[in-house]
Amino acid sequence: MSAPDPMKFAEDLTRWAQGLEQKAQRYGELQEQLDRTSVTAESPDGTVRVTVDSTGVPTELAITERGRGGDPRALSAALMSTMHRAQAQLRERVSELTSATVGDDGPGNDIVAQYRERFPDPADEPAVEPPTFDVGGIEDDTARHGEPRQPRRRPNREDDGDDDFGGPVLR
Repeated sequence: MSAPDPMKFAEDLTRWAQGLEQKAQRYGELQEQLDRTSVTAESPDGTVRVTVDSTGVPTELAITERGRGGDPRALSAALMSTMHRAQAQLRERVSELTSATVGDDGPGNDIVAQYRERFPDPADEPAVEPPTFDVGGIEDDTARHGEPRQPRRRPNREDDGDDDFGGPVLR
């Protein structure tokens, strides 16, 4: 068995250290690029525009002139849908930057996987009007019956046989 060559070992160690230094430099470049990255998406009908930063956080939520005076529920749905599309575009942009900067590398693949997990493809669901509930609304009885309904009289609370069940809690 021959003894290890100290010169070869030193050269291998130097190459390894240089490789780590280059990798660290590439990851530093990637971080700088990611910090400067933002993505803007616009709704298909052009009513809203959303910009997200490199972490997927919205930095701009804008209702365009086309959306002015629109139904608030529809605008809210458009903003959410557009934000999800912007985040999915961000995920793709991060994948491109990572591939171009550090290549097919374990830690780089982990970064891309984290973005894929956080920002899946937006659901291709048809726009559905959210249900509305008319709680406490005032009905127009005239339109239904031709003349207004008379208000009901409240029963006399002095002796209704209810033992104050259903009556006021505080007296």
